[in-house]
Amino acid sequence: MNDLKDDLTLTVTRRIAAVPARVYAAWTEAASLAAFMSNCAGMGAARAETDSRVGGRFRIVMTSDGREIPHEGTWLELIPAAKLRFTWESPYSVEGSEVTITLAADGPGTLLTLTQRRFAHEGARDGHVKGWTAILDALAAAPL
Repeated sequence: MNDLKDDLTLTVTRRIAAVPARVYAAWTEAASLAAFMSNCAGMGAARAETDSRVGGRFRIVMTSDGREIPHEGTWLELIPAAKLRFTWESPYSVEGSEVTITLAADGPGTLLTLTQRRFAHEGARDGHVKGWTAILDALAAAPL
């Protein structure tokens, strides 16, 4: 079963109408992180805090149906305007889950590619695809 968890990954891409430096800042600044992480269907306003340095931690608390859903992680790699890599810890993830985000200049904007690895089962992965898709849609609509 552990091998299956390691083999399950997801990738979501989105074009963002902002330069890579602005998109990177949106992920590393608490106010903007809270703004676009709160726009998933059925989710209320999120709270976020982050110590955006390698080894630093972040915490995002989403709300749904009156309950709080914490999402936390450790920043593993931060390359300004190019790459973010972090652990992803939530009630719906397994130990060792990691997210990597790459940012590439795409004309006047950015091509963002988000990859998450390690899931308990395909249903968990598919649920995360829906969640990340909504989050990236919200990021793309945000004024960056």
